[in-house]
Amino acid sequence: MREPEKTEPDGKRSTAGERRQDVIAAGIIEFATHGLHGASTVTIAERAGISQPYVLRLFGTKKALFLACLERVVEQIMARWQGALETMDSGEPPEIKLRALGTEYEGLVGEVHGLRLVLQAFSSAEDTEIRRAVHQSLGMMAAWLAASTAAPPLAIQQFLAYGMMLTVAASIQAADVANDELWARMFVVIPIE
Repeated sequence: MREPEKTEPDGKRSTAGERRQDVIAAGIIEFATHGLHGASTVTIAERAGISQPYVLRLFGTKKALFLACLERVVEQIMARWQGALETMDSGEPPEIKLRALGTEYEGLVGEVHGLRLVLQAFSSAEDTEIRRAVHQSLGMMAAWLAASTAAPPLAIQQFLAYGMMLTVAASIQAADVANDELWARMFVVIPIE
């Protein structure tokens, strides 16, 4: 049985591609909150406004949906980085380029679901497919950073470590207690006095 098309407020019907995007957006929230094994495709379907069987028809398995969500988050990070470099002179030194990319990544701290999903992927890496996707994502990011910034390997390693710290800070909402806690200020890069 075919899923009836979802009608938008303007009277137009959603396409399968649009529904797929809705499911990925809903999946990012659910997987970020509950992880691969704790997330519910029923809840994801409810968030997306479609039936749970249709979610599985679109993606096949919950793990395939999780991988699509991870891919989307990585694409969003990469798009922000690419946008940051497009506004710069290509002759800028590597450290200036990395600083601009770091500032762009700091902007993601408010988008906690995407960053939590990345941590959930790391936590689920005992699964071979998830681990392979994480390896591919990190490898692609590191290669892109090297090619786009011409930074040396140590600088890229430090940049990725800083990004991981920001990812953890966002996930644990360190900014919420940064005014009162020294450790939190260190995590969210507020100047320490």
